[in-house]
Amino acid sequence: MLVLDTSAILSGKFFGSNIATSPKVIEEIKPKGHSWRLLEYMKSVGMEIVEPPEEAIKIVERAAEKTGDLANLSQTDIEVLALAYYLKATLLTDDYSMQNVARELSIKYKSIIEEGIKEKFYWIFKCKSCGKVFEKFHKICPICGGKIKRIKKD
Repeated sequence: MLVLDTSAILSGKFFGSNIATSPKVIEEIKPKGHSWRLLEYMKSVGMEIVEPPEEAIKIVERAAEKTGDLANLSQTDIEVLALAYYLKATLLTDDYSMQNVARELSIKYKSIIEEGIKEKFYWIFKCKSCGKVFEKFHKICPICGGKIKRIKKD
């Protein structure tokens, strides 16, 4: 089974009938247009729309926090990852943060257009002003109020 994120549907490609996605992905596709028609066709040939269990969502959130990707994931991304985890399916996405978390959770993934990640990354967060390093994401530095940037952990 394949679990599709929004970009997979927007790619305009058809992935067969053994596919699933989350309700939040459906909400992101605008009615009318090519992507909507393709989505409607996918649903007509058996695409499942499944809400992942809360426990799977929590597992994904913990893994995303561990890798440092949580701030880069939308609620839709988290739900799609949780669905792939729950169904033990292959995730279709070009989103590198989603691929990184998938790798952390041993979820198989495939890219649609982009090459995809080759290795798992862990991220830390560093203030551009004072240089303070944080393991967890902050929108602004709690020390000096400066901007925070994400950097690869050595």
